Amino acid sequence: MTKRAESVAFANYKGGTGKTTSCLSIAGYLAKSGSKVLVVDFDPQANATSGLGIDVRSLHYSMYDVVLSQCDGYEGVPLTRAILETDVENLHIAPSEMDLAVAEVLMQHTRNKTSIVNRILEEVEPLYNYILIDLPPSSGLFSINGLCASDQVVVPLEPSIFSLEALDNLRTAFDDIKRMTTHSINQTTAVLIRYAKPNIFSRIFRKLNPSQEVEATLKEMFNSVFTVPDSVKIYEAQRAGIPISHFAPGSKVGKAYAEITKSIVNAK
Repeated sequence: MTKRAESVAFANYKGGTGKTTSCLSIAGYLAKSGSKVLVVDFDPQANATSGLGIDVRSLHYSMYDVVLSQCDGYEGVPLTRAILETDVENLHIAPSEMDLAVAEVLMQHTRNKTSIVNRILEEVEPLYNYILIDLPPSSGLFSINGLCASDQVVVPLEPSIFSLEALDNLRTAFDDIKRMTTHSINQTTAVLIRYAKPNIFSRIFRKLNPSQEVEATLKEMFNSVFTVPDSVKIYEAQRAGIPISHFAPGSKVGKAYAEITKSIVNAK
């Protein structure tokens, strides 16, 4: 039997939670360890695509064309036609573009519409060790498909009440997918970004700061919980189009993502 890739979805229904940053950072560390990694940019904003140094304007094919291949009455291309190499060894990207938003509408009228991503990935699963799927911040068909195709899910979020409220809908989606498709997600990991350590006042008065409060809640909900400090290094890596694993691996934020990557590998 051919060994299939481990699929990891990066999901949060709320935007601005470091979802794409976490995806690319972990992808970089996996590739750096020698694993063959494919990042599937399933977000019309195409941040994962530009984050790996790909100019969206230069694309010949994208995930838009790949999704069309699964929609009744439309022509498209197989995933292998859209995949591009990046400047990072062992790391490939299936790029996105704004037109992908149109494809989600077409998916509504496709048979077995919740398994479209599963069908798309089938032909490339033997070629990679890991497939990382960067999902849009929404609860639509893209997110449902990505979750249905994943062995693990990473949920990045920021320390805020709004982030915790968005988690309720995501957890409901996990349960619905298991009930409707019998697909179970083996591992769920929370990544709390912009984590602030307690200051002297919170220690004196023994009061949890917002980061600690959210962290405590997450530990009751997820298999694994990790924290990532805020750092200008992330911005600099994004501007350079290089994952933190290759831009500043010795930084605090780089070391944090290295630990998260180890946990994902061990959960495989």
